[in-house]
Amino acid sequence: MTKFSLIKAIVKLYFLGALAVSFTHIIEASHKLDLHGWQSWTTPFAVDGIAVIGMVMRSEAFSSSTRRLGFRVQLTAGALSLACNVFAGNTLGERIYGVLIVALFVLSEWLSDRIESREVEEAREQAAKRSAAAAKASATRKANRQATERIVKSGKRRMRKELDDILTSA
Repeated sequence: MTKFSLIKAIVKLYFLGALAVSFTHIIEASHKLDLHGWQSWTTPFAVDGIAVIGMVMRSEAFSSSTRRLGFRVQLTAGALSLACNVFAGNTLGERIYGVLIVALFVLSEWLSDRIESREVEEAREQAAKRSAAAAKASATRKANRQATERIVKSGKRRMRKELDDILTSA
């Protein structure tokens, strides 16, 4: 297992841990609102589940308009999750812990989006080098074409002049 894979796995574990704790906090908040049984157990899916859907919608596989919508969905569901995680606490410490859990959820999701392997960076650098080389080659071809055109023009003028000299002397 590479360091990259290990770090990605740890970040995902933090994300899943924060999601699990948030899940239980939302159930607790549901109980405080007199929801019991299946109602309290489905509430986390309506809150954090929608946040996860918004997160998936923000991935590169989707169009820019879908990614913007996913961001709005994630923001709204995240705010509701924060409210539930804070509301679930009975003491100041429990409420601060609720904020911490949502912050961990957001931070681990943000980190997961930004972690990339050295190979990706090298491929990007290689693509930039190829692009620069292609631009340089294009500029060289253009300069060579212009130089050839100047030489051809100059040769045409010289040939006309020589032809005129031959015709006038004859």
